[in-house]
Amino acid sequence: MQKIQNFIENNKAAVAIVAVAAAIGIVGIKVLNSDNRGSAKILDASIQKVPLIERLGGEQAIQPMISLLFDRISNNKDLKSLFQNVEKSKVSQHFNAIVLYLFGGKPPAQQNFSDHCKLNITELQFSVIVNLLDQTLKMLGVDDREIFDAREAFQSKKQLIVSPNQSA
Repeated sequence: MQKIQNFIENNKAAVAIVAVAAAIGIVGIKVLNSDNRGSAKILDASIQKVPLIERLGGEQAIQPMISLLFDRISNNKDLKSLFQNVEKSKVSQHFNAIVLYLFGGKPPAQQNFSDHCKLNITELQFSVIVNLLDQTLKMLGVDDREIFDAREAFQSKKQLIVSPNQSA
């Protein structure tokens, strides 16, 4: 108990910010100090209430990440076949809208996952896309929690994206 009181006395400003943030559920703060690791667990619950898009900094903040991810996907040797005979700019716009939606943004005007079936995306290609997502987010310094949630967002729509009977 004395340790906690000492910590509060020595870090009044930080404690006040943490208390406000936890109370309104906007951010989760990871306490890296070994004496205070329990604080991170308490605040983890508030993180789940905040959409991933907000935890990543908002729509404008993640636009460059989405563009980078799309570039990596469209230039990947295992995925190039998906971009033959399609207008890449339209696919890019669709991809952008879908990723924003998956991360908690507003639904696209045409939330139509059936277009993916026309691309014949296989299980293997879907795995490559999710792995590129992981790599891109790690490269940009995104926390593991958000990477996990981004992966889960993609996985939640896998049945709608991967073409039926496409195993490889």
